[in-house]
Amino acid sequence: MLRLIKSKYIIILITLISTSLFAENFNFLTPLDISSAPGDSSQITADNSGRYVFAIWREVGTNIIQVARSADFGQTWTTIVQGSAAVFPDPQIVTDSSGRYVFAIWIDVSGDIKVARSADFGQTWTTIVPNLGTGFFSQIVTDSSGRYVFAIWTDGISNIMQVARSADFGQTWATIVSNLGQGGFPQIVTDNSGRYAFAIWRDNSSDIQVARSANFGQTWSLPTDLGPSGVTAFPQIVTDSSGRYVFAIWRDNNDDIKVARSANFGQTWIAIVTNFGQGFFSQIVTDNSGKFVFAIWQDSSNDIQVARSSDFGQTWIAIVTNLGIGFRPQIVTDRSGRYVFAIWNDGGANIQTARSDDFGQTWTTIVPNLGPGNLPQIVADRSGRYVFPIWGNTEIYTSQGLRSFFPITGFNISRD
Repeated sequence: MLRLIKSKYIIILITLISTSLFAENFNFLTPLDISSAPGDSSQITADNSGRYVFAIWREVGTNIIQVARSADFGQTWTTIVQGSAAVFPDPQIVTDSSGRYVFAIWIDVSGDIKVARSADFGQTWTTIVPNLGTGFFSQIVTDSSGRYVFAIWTDGISNIMQVARSADFGQTWATIVSNLGQGGFPQIVTDNSGRYAFAIWRDNSSDIQVARSANFGQTWSLPTDLGPSGVTAFPQIVTDSSGRYVFAIWRDNNDDIKVARSANFGQTWIAIVTNFGQGFFSQIVTDNSGKFVFAIWQDSSNDIQVARSSDFGQTWIAIVTNLGIGFRPQIVTDRSGRYVFAIWNDGGANIQTARSDDFGQTWTTIVPNLGPGNLPQIVADRSGRYVFPIWGNTEIYTSQGLRSFFPITGFNISRD
């Protein structure tokens, strides 16, 4: 018994010493130019480990859709000429949890919705035939396995929201009769299994609508009206890994930032009283459990604002971050919600980042900034160790952010 007690205390002591002797550091590597020509509308995604990272953008001049991949945690990149010319910006790219299956969507010069897939970690790609029809505002999402893939867009003729699904890793697609009505600026998310999928958009009356599917995208509920929106609402939606907790954010018709939540798989929704004030370009993320939720936006004075919830979105606290002036912020978190990262254009047209290591309670601006650029995006692996930003500065740039551990010097353990 004495030996077991001593062993227990030895284990506790070793744990305390190991956590006390080491501290965390976070730095971005020198930015890499991953394009061979000027580009715009870049997006980035990564697998759970951060080993496989994928980027997509539109090449300026030719308008050809370009894809690049990294198989070594963002240290080196290979560019793959992927798709046809795109008439609209904002191509999208997603991957499953392993990085094996990767999916891209864009709108070609004929206004057709194009989808491409890779089943070998982004090394080779196949464009899906036939296309999904004509439209704009296309988005794509996949579950953690890559089996279920969902796309949403606004039909180019009827202005009706269209949804398509694949249940075989993106090989074949079926357009769903969803009765979602007319609208624009759609977004779509799914839980880890693909069973629950959620869509959000702004309808033709400028109200924010949400709908859900509880059977892997086969059928969809009638829309739920969350309330009026502003002209540049750009609604966003996220869910936890199970689909139980769902959160939406948008700009209302008074230019105020609004948040709504569902705690029953999107069946009913509650508008949250947040008093965030007026703002633009709001974004929202959550951890795997839905407990920690983070919002970021650009306020009416062009200051970057952050808010957090630690009770599944029921109550919110605006964080005094002093992040300064900025434009079009983005935010990402790890699976636990402990590590949170933000990126934006600062007042001097540079790409600025910030991080929180305590579940969003306090924030630190990462120095130095990443240099000049615009329209940044950011993604992280599930542990928050690897972080990958992407942005445009004539050509397309990215970097690897790495959270590392270093020993604390001058730490002595007394033997008395």
